[in-house]
Amino acid sequence: MRIVAGTSSPLLAKRIADELGIKLAKATFKRFPDGELYVRVEDIDGEAVIVQSITSSDDLVYLMLLFDALESCNVTAVIPYMGYARQDKRFFDGEAISIRAVARLIESYAERVISVNLHSREAASYFKKLEEVDAMGLIGEHYKGQDIVMISPDLGSLERVRRAAEEAGCEYDYLEKRRIDAEHVEVSPKSLSVEGKRVVIVDDIISTGGTIVEAAKILNASSVEAACVHAVLASNALNKLYSAGVSRVIATDTIERAVSRISVAKLIAETVKREFS
Repeated sequence: MRIVAGTSSPLLAKRIADELGIKLAKATFKRFPDGELYVRVEDIDGEAVIVQSITSSDDLVYLMLLFDALESCNVTAVIPYMGYARQDKRFFDGEAISIRAVARLIESYAERVISVNLHSREAASYFKKLEEVDAMGLIGEHYKGQDIVMISPDLGSLERVRRAAEEAGCEYDYLEKRRIDAEHVEVSPKSLSVEGKRVVIVDDIISTGGTIVEAAKILNASSVEAACVHAVLASNALNKLYSAGVSRVIATDTIERAVSRISVAKLIAETVKREFS
C-alpha cells in the first residue's frame, strides 16, 4: 500500500504515511499553458490511498485525474475536507445538489471514502461508501484541563461543541440571537454567563468568520478564541477575526493553514488501517 499526496494535502498525507509506517508514492502535478491539469503517479499498484482535500475546483479535477492514473489499483479516497458539502439541498428549482454530484463522481472510482466531519447529515447521506471521522474530540483534547467555556455559534452546532467540551472537561453553551428592533440584534449565550471568562467559540467550519466576529465584539469575556475542524478562512477571514479582538484561532490540518495546530493524521491512519488489519 502507498499513500498518494494530492496537491491540497501534502503535509497531512506525509503525517498519515508516517503513522502507517509506509512510503509516499512519487506523484507529479502540473498545469499546461492552456490551463489544463496533468497528473502522473509512478511505481504503484495494488492498494493506493489518495489524500486530497477539496478546497477548490482544481482540487476536485486533480482528484479525478489521480483516480484515473490509479485505475489498476484498489483506491481509498481520503478527503479530509469535503468541498461542496454545504450545497446539500435544493433551495430553488433547477439547482444542482452539488454534493450529490460530487459523491457520485468520487464513488464511481473509489472503493472507500474517508472524510472528516462532513457539514451535515444530508451531505453524508449522498455517499454509499463513506466512513466519517470525528475530530471534535481532538479540539477538546487540545484544551483539556484549561479554564475555558466552549460556545457554539448556534443551536445547530451545539452537538459538535458538546463532544469537544466533554473531552476538554469544560462548560458549554450556544449563542442565541435576540432581535431588539429592526436594526439591532443581541447575541449572547443561551444559559451561561461568560463575563470575565475565557471563551472558545467552536464550530466545524470557519468560512468568513462573520458570526465569530460579531460575538467577539459583543461578549463580555476576558478573551475570545476560535477553534474549528476546517479552516476555510475565505474573504480575508483571519484578518477580520483578529481585528475584531479574537486572540487566537486554531484548526486541524484537514485544510493546511498557518493556524492548523491539531493533526487528524492519527485518526485517519487508524481508519485506513482497519480495512487492512
